[in-house]
Amino acid sequence: MRITVIAVTVLLSATLAAQAPPARVSAGTFDPARAPIIDRALQRYVDSDRVAGIVALAMQDGRVVYEKSFGWADKEAGRRMTTDTIFRIASQTKALTSTAVMQLIEEGSLSLTTRAGTLIPSFAQTKVAIANERGVVRQVPAQRPITVRDLLSHTAGISYGTDPSVRDLYEAKGLGPAAGAGWYTADKDETICETMERLGTLPFVAQPGESWVYGYNTDVLGCIVEKVSGMPLDAYIRDHITAPLGMKDTQFFLPPAQRDRLAAVYSSSADGKYVRAPEGARGQGAYVDGPRKNFAGGAGLLSTACACSLRARSS
Repeated sequence: MRITVIAVTVLLSATLAAQAPPARVSAGTFDPARAPIIDRALQRYVDSDRVAGIVALAMQDGRVVYEKSFGWADKEAGRRMTTDTIFRIASQTKALTSTAVMQLIEEGSLSLTTRAGTLIPSFAQTKVAIANERGVVRQVPAQRPITVRDLLSHTAGISYGTDPSVRDLYEAKGLGPAAGAGWYTADKDETICETMERLGTLPFVAQPGESWVYGYNTDVLGCIVEKVSGMPLDAYIRDHITAPLGMKDTQFFLPPAQRDRLAAVYSSSADGKYVRAPEGARGQGAYVDGPRKNFAGGAGLLSTACACSLRARSS
């Protein structure tokens, strides 16, 4: 569903760009008269069972100019998609956690050269898994400490632990394959810093600064935010980012009373049709009934398609 919302933005841009606006509408201005073209295109995705549901949104100059829902939020439960349906925004969480890090840098509490090991003890001496041509893996010491800059740029060598060279080690520690596609930690009855402390005892897949590797980097940063600010990550993001911006529906776990606003997760089958994802780490997750203790800075937030403030909607 998250990918669907992004695709809608691209589709909307392409639709508007492909058709010259009438003389009465300035170039680059959204023409409401052409909204039915977008409606029909998106409805076809639902009618052909390529997606269960869609929320489409366009903003111009800080104002919502198009906002509409199609299909199902949870087809099996008979819940229709609405414009305020809440989605798991997964790696879009990284943008907010990285903003928190930059705020702390701006105020002088942190720097780009701060070593992760000064705040998370297991990161003081990390290791790297190296496989030879026969596939034999050995662990060697990291050539230098991992810094905040490395984590922000995903050059710390930290993956999601699903790589063949480390997957068994990560699974044994409740990470990597044991966490779905690696990134899921919402079901853990521990803080994110406890999880990241355990991560630091595992080998990474590249030397710090050697290459770009996508993985737990921003989750490590989430722990660093907690250590430096003295606040749980959910509270820091709420107080310093989402509340000031009016993003009232952006949070790590959903209040039980709002359960019916959460979209179900669907995935694509071999024939391109959608199928309901399973329960657990590889599907629906524990965003309502989970322990509610692990605030994953790399992938844990929930939000709506329009996380903008009410001021932006009404202005």
